[in-house]
Amino acid sequence: MTGAERDEVPTSEDAESSEPRRAASARFDVAAESGAAAQLRDAMDPANQSLGEALRLSYRLLQVGIAALVVTFLVSGFQTVDEGAAGVKTLFGAIEGPPGDEVLPPGLHPSWPYPVGQIVTVEMRRLVEVNDAFWPRYRRGEKTLEEATDAADITRHLQPGEDGSLITAGGDLAHLLIQAEYVVEDPVSMMRTLRPDLVPVVVRRAIERGAVAAAARLSLEELTELREAPEIAVLEESQRVLDELGCGVRIASVVLPVRTAPLAVRKNYAEVLTKREQAKTAIDRARQEAAARLTQAAGPVAAADLIRLINEYEAALTLRDDVGADAVLARIGERFAARDVGGESAMIVARAEASLSARRSELAREVRRLQGLLPAYRENPRQLVRQLWLETVREVLAQPEAEVFTVPGGLASVDLGLTSSPDVMQVRRRADLERRKREADQSALTLQPFRLDTRTIMINQAGRRLERDASGGFGRP
Repeated sequence: MTGAERDEVPTSEDAESSEPRRAASARFDVAAESGAAAQLRDAMDPANQSLGEALRLSYRLLQVGIAALVVTFLVSGFQTVDEGAAGVKTLFGAIEGPPGDEVLPPGLHPSWPYPVGQIVTVEMRRLVEVNDAFWPRYRRGEKTLEEATDAADITRHLQPGEDGSLITAGGDLAHLLIQAEYVVEDPVSMMRTLRPDLVPVVVRRAIERGAVAAAARLSLEELTELREAPEIAVLEESQRVLDELGCGVRIASVVLPVRTAPLAVRKNYAEVLTKREQAKTAIDRARQEAAARLTQAAGPVAAADLIRLINEYEAALTLRDDVGADAVLARIGERFAARDVGGESAMIVARAEASLSARRSELAREVRRLQGLLPAYRENPRQLVRQLWLETVREVLAQPEAEVFTVPGGLASVDLGLTSSPDVMQVRRRADLERRKREADQSALTLQPFRLDTRTIMINQAGRRLERDASGGFGRP
């Protein structure tokens, strides 16, 4: 079609203005397509069918996966509470359950899945160790306490921030290790106060604070040597800190396996302990010896009563109570006269009674002799005195060891060179031995004179000296 012909083609406006078209005389129906387009569509039909089947299968699998995820999400809410632990249900972070029944026992329990809900498990009992807070840092080459003690030196000071220590009541430093076991008694209170993972940390800090407070009440000797008091003090102070927090945690036990003075002091502390043990042994030996001497002095029965009475007597003297002191002294005399008094006291009392009886007999004889001489003395006293004097001279000269020398009268002076007879010297020697023996026997029957020595000197208190006539004692005003 040329441009002129194209210009001659009538438009729609021209057709509307022209005459109407004639009816179609023929109609063509296409029953099948042929060519490249038909061949392409025939080739794509199996692919479209496979793709549709694949899409349907994927959709089914997606539905199954979504259902499995939903089931897994719902099942994930089931949790197991192990033995030795307790569980607490939470819903959107809040503890779920009726009051007093929030804690779940060990076993499998349902719950809303996380993050909607959760079962928080709490370990009911756990061991906490404090090994570095109050313990010195070992230097290079030191692995044990003994090695560190051997290498310790007083010139090597403790470094704050590196070496741990405690200050005791006396201002001394000390080192210790702590092992404690705590129990969660109220898991609900614990959950409302602390996170479960922070409980061991809080308990450890409470124990450290309790150890500092307990050491401030004890001396170094008490902290290192007393068996149970330091552990009880640490437990009480630590529990006080936890009670102030209200976290429902109780410290079941506290053990201090190692308690020691600073290592430089510990190095020489063994010698101090040795001397102390020697002192204890000496004290025990002295007590045993004192008990033996008391038993030997007054017997096992009366010794305790006599010591008590003597202490009462000394207390009365110290208080300047003369009446009370005399009354106690009389009781002491009565107690010494009892039948159950034995030992040296009974022997001394027996000797005193024997001496008193002998003196009374001797005085009775003298009284009778004087009563017999009394009439002669009243008749002629001078003659009786001269007669008694001559009898005494004759008795003295009659002794075998006496020697009599007669000097002529009228001499101005006489120089004599005398040599005793061997027989007389032997007699004198025997007589001297017999005299000493009689004096020894006589002293055994009488009380020995009291001698004040360092053992009986008391400073600012009454002594233990008792007078024989019960009139007083040493230290009495």
